[in-house]
Amino acid sequence: MSNSESTPPLVARRRFLCSVVPVVATVPVVTPFRVFASGPLSESIPRLASTSNAPDWVQAARSQIPATHDKYFQTAGIAPSPIPVIDRVKELLDLQNQGPVNPEVSARIAACEPELREHFGRMFGADANEIALTHSTSEGINIVSWSLDWKPGDEVILSNQEHPANTIPWYNLARRFGVVVRRVDLTTGTDFLDEMQKVLTGRTRLVSIPHVSRNNGRRLRASEIAILADRLRSQDIRLHLDGAQGPGCVPVNFRELGCDYYSACGHKWLLGPKGTGALFCRRDILDRTLLSWTGAHSHSSYDADGNFELLPEARRFEFGTRALADFGGFDAALSWCEDVGIERILDRVNELVAYAEHEWVARGHRVTSPTTNDERSGVFVLELPESTEGWAMYETLRVHEATYTSPVDGPRDLRVAIHFFNTREEIDATFDTIERLA
Repeated sequence: MSNSESTPPLVARRRFLCSVVPVVATVPVVTPFRVFASGPLSESIPRLASTSNAPDWVQAARSQIPATHDKYFQTAGIAPSPIPVIDRVKELLDLQNQGPVNPEVSARIAACEPELREHFGRMFGADANEIALTHSTSEGINIVSWSLDWKPGDEVILSNQEHPANTIPWYNLARRFGVVVRRVDLTTGTDFLDEMQKVLTGRTRLVSIPHVSRNNGRRLRASEIAILADRLRSQDIRLHLDGAQGPGCVPVNFRELGCDYYSACGHKWLLGPKGTGALFCRRDILDRTLLSWTGAHSHSSYDADGNFELLPEARRFEFGTRALADFGGFDAALSWCEDVGIERILDRVNELVAYAEHEWVARGHRVTSPTTNDERSGVFVLELPESTEGWAMYETLRVHEATYTSPVDGPRDLRVAIHFFNTREEIDATFDTIERLA
């Protein structure tokens, strides 16, 4: 199905089209923000003076993302959404409230979910029936964590570069069932496959590690993941990838990675609405993925005598009342990214991160994240000057400089998440400010 066939009319009208790039010079970068802020608040927020080094297509995209009036390096936490994405959510909410049970209205709203499953799968290498729509990466991780009958002494392998979302669920299993949590070293520069071999044992039942670490920005190579997946499958050990920092940040193809499960979200690098996500579950492992969360809509049939059949696809993991308008907005975000161009988004992320690495090192400082093309991601982590603490720098930048970064685990580390809409000027200005404050 082509994009034009699967995209709602309003989104098609408002989508970012590369063909309009020649006229974007007439569009002020801050125009969208003026729709959202006026008076003292808008007057108090500094504007970016210039984006002269950014290509026209980037400036056109920035004009549709209100948050780019600030130096926004927080995409790895919560990303801003383009105006057409939020417009789509509003449009669907308005439609739904015209009559939620009106057959014409309910059918149009309900179509958001199958359209999104198909779209997400097509973009990232899966069939629609292998995709469950979730509300976060964390939800997908929890579905996976409860999919085995754990026994005391069973082992799960995490990394030493985790977000709490891929830590607390496993700690909970350790506390409740005696599951043993082991750690693989994913520090920048370590040999991933060698380190993994050191921690695998006969009690290992599942490996749950980040595709891209939120803590040091390391991207696991697709070839390494595929090798690991084959090894684990031969030992009946399952592989789950935490993909919160994956789609939209680095190339992702579920088939090529070979993992059993991949949890992702819509509100980071894909620029979708908050409270949206997806879980990929490989088709041939579906029936061995035990269900612990369930409810209405997970089943294909049931009766009053305790008999039921689950849906024969990944949407068996979905249940209950759904935020359909948000899923429609997630679909619009995927379309918006496709119209900008996924490949050139990823190429620009890589180019900007390489620039940031070079500039920070040239100033006499160190970089914590990987610096090679095949391990680099948009999650750029720098080491602050001596006697400078990450949390303090993050707070000062956030409160006083309208510059949004993130603290991570290393006491002197600062995460500067760089997406395609960022600019060299913003990077340079942020480095200048950090040095001045330090």
